[in-house]
Amino acid sequence: MALAIRLGKYPYTYLRTLIMKRNLLSRSDYDKILKMSPGEISKYLEEFEYKKEVDELAMEYKGVELIERTLQKSLGNKFGKLLRISPQDLKLLIKVYQKRYDIHNIKVILRAKFSSIPQSEIRSHMSPVAVEKNDFFEKLIAQKTAEEAISSLSFLDESRLRVALDHFRNNNSLVYIENALDRHYFLSVISQLAYLSTEGKAYRKFLLNEIDVINVKMLLRSKHENLGEQGIREMIVGFGSIKKPAVDRMMKSDVSGIMKELESTQFREIFEKYKDPGGISFTDLELSLDKFLLEQSRKLVRQNPMTVDAVLGYMFLKDIEVKNLTRIIKSKQLGLSEEFIEKVIVI
Repeated sequence: MALAIRLGKYPYTYLRTLIMKRNLLSRSDYDKILKMSPGEISKYLEEFEYKKEVDELAMEYKGVELIERTLQKSLGNKFGKLLRISPQDLKLLIKVYQKRYDIHNIKVILRAKFSSIPQSEIRSHMSPVAVEKNDFFEKLIAQKTAEEAISSLSFLDESRLRVALDHFRNNNSLVYIENALDRHYFLSVISQLAYLSTEGKAYRKFLLNEIDVINVKMLLRSKHENLGEQGIREMIVGFGSIKKPAVDRMMKSDVSGIMKELESTQFREIFEKYKDPGGISFTDLELSLDKFLLEQSRKLVRQNPMTVDAVLGYMFLKDIEVKNLTRIIKSKQLGLSEEFIEKVIVI
């Protein structure tokens, strides 16, 4: 059962969050980083706001691994700071957002089990931002196989867990269980945010848009791969701003019909660009949807600077920054071009 959150006015926390937001990377920062080598990126980040984490980790890690560890540790430190400067009710709401990192860590463990990665390596890929206690993840890591790990996720809806297990056994795929985890997260957060009065309403709208983006990506990919309607229905994570009747129509349509339906939604400007479904680059389209969410999170901070929306908007922006830098450093490691990297980051 969700716990009611009664928010007051917390100008000190909101002001400190706005100051933290000013330290996020700008477009000009990204332009510089894209031209750097991994070593130069590490030095640049140390001179930026990552010095504390680099100094703490430099004796143990080097190169790309140092940067990746630095980014994750910084994310944990920034969110930890938000918790320290927040009153109790606001802390509860911050942890509601942070629960997504629990889901991330569960997925990391399942994928590691699926790929037979040693237990000793799994922890290095997990986020330090998770809310769930470490014992929970250790028990999951201790499972011998991916199937055993999936079976142990008793907090999930029983029928969806059963479907996900059957799909894993029959198709050797984690897609259904990962979808069930996303659905569990979004339904629990929407339930929690329903208790908010005025403050947090803008963030609730943002979260509904995030659900829409996940559903739209899944619908288009599934249609492109000729997945049947029932299979698609089982993978809908919930209903956001796009309500059930419209989603039902899209499930029955082809790719062209889905895109036509989306022209009457908040994604109109994105899908009006794609008049020829046969020529769609799904990667470009998904990045456009991610950029839509990025702009929405910026609006949360810009339009609601002295509310909880600014805090949650900042968390999403910081998360995107860490993901962008991780993509850049991994791409640099693979020798990919600056032009290609620029296409796969969200700025």
